[in-house]
Amino acid sequence: MNRNLRKAIAAIVYAAILVALSTPATAKYGDAYEIDSMWFRMDDDDMTAMLWPSDPGESGNQYFYTGDVVIPPYVEHHGKSYKVTTIGPGAFNGTFARSLHIPATVVEAYDDSFIIMYELETVTVDEANPVFMTVDRVLYSRDMKVLWLFPSKLAYGADNGPMLFEEYTVPEGVEEIRGSFWGTGLKILNLPTTLKKAGACAFSCNTLTEIELPEGIEYLGYRCLRRTTIESELRIPDKVTHIGNECFDSSRFTSIILPGNITCIGDGTFMDCPNLHYLEIPEGVTKICAYAFSATTIELSLPESLGFLERNAFFGITTNSIELPDRILELPDNLFDSAIITSVTLGNGIRKIGKAFENCMYIRDIYSPRETPPTVNENNPMHLDSSEYQWLGKVNVHVRKGCAQAYLDSPWKLVGPIIEDLTDGVDEIVEPSPASESSAVFDLQGRQVDPDRLSPGIYIRNGRKFIKH
Repeated sequence: MNRNLRKAIAAIVYAAILVALSTPATAKYGDAYEIDSMWFRMDDDDMTAMLWPSDPGESGNQYFYTGDVVIPPYVEHHGKSYKVTTIGPGAFNGTFARSLHIPATVVEAYDDSFIIMYELETVTVDEANPVFMTVDRVLYSRDMKVLWLFPSKLAYGADNGPMLFEEYTVPEGVEEIRGSFWGTGLKILNLPTTLKKAGACAFSCNTLTEIELPEGIEYLGYRCLRRTTIESELRIPDKVTHIGNECFDSSRFTSIILPGNITCIGDGTFMDCPNLHYLEIPEGVTKICAYAFSATTIELSLPESLGFLERNAFFGITTNSIELPDRILELPDNLFDSAIITSVTLGNGIRKIGKAFENCMYIRDIYSPRETPPTVNENNPMHLDSSEYQWLGKVNVHVRKGCAQAYLDSPWKLVGPIIEDLTDGVDEIVEPSPASESSAVFDLQGRQVDPDRLSPGIYIRNGRKFIKH
């Protein structure tokens, strides 16, 4: 995918998440003001202040907080004293603080307050702080249930010296990781069995060689495993019900086994994954969002439960073919925009197709099982044509026997030859399997049956239907 387009997509997604994190919890605070080279928002009702991303009205928080940062317990503004109680959303995201000190008054932070701190070596907390504490320079909650911040340069020692250690064990009892292990240089990260939530960017952009998610984990946040360098299989435990947007973007996993409890593949979840060549999406997933598989080379198995696809879900995907489930009613504009794909099987439920195949110069076959042709653009069906590539009339349209005339009487005649070669979902006609054949045979209810005792009917072997006469 075009690099600038990827950046724009990421910026839009992050902005939406930042808004979600900031509303309505931060609504009670007023405008941000610079006080002693730091930015704060004040609440005049309870006289408290929130530390805010630096220079929010100009360049955001990029590269501003640097050096040794000490958060003051109180700030003065317009002759009033405000207690600093909160570290706001994204306050230190993308900053270059070398050390950070948190006073006793700060009792609240956001999930993304400390996502990426490029040069952080150490964090300290006032001993009187009732909420936060440090253990070996790692920021935890007082009850040791939340790991808030692992300094990105902690394992390198002072002044980015040689690695002091490459393995870290998160203590048992920790239930959430809200900080990020981005840029830590760690090779091995041992996670506790008690872990339930890994927040935004928790394991992204790291040098880990392996990771094993504990069976009790339930939540993977935004960009949780983005740009992970691990080149092996990852199994997502069955209790996971939420996988955040861009979770695996640009990761190098060779295989990902998804849990059966998720219902949505979010924005950019598997975008630009170079090693992920096959993925089976489990039954129960009903929606695939924008750019979910953008710029990824992959073969997909889509579940029958899938009923909704967002625009650009398969933007720039490279895949040989794809079979769309019957519950999908409409293909939105740009669904396969710029995809390298040779054939598409439409679900029987598809009624309308927008500009779904724009810039799909390699598509050669479309299989449409509907007796009534799906509605397409009258002059340029599915937007297949352009001034540079003349695809109209060159894509084979495969339909059921007896249905060709209906397609010839519609704009589909412009797509290409109408070929009556589809059956009622039966892929092959064979005689009973010999006893020596090892492949299991199932009936249409999913029950395994004896291949030597098949009565006449339709059965399934290796995922394909066949007829026994």
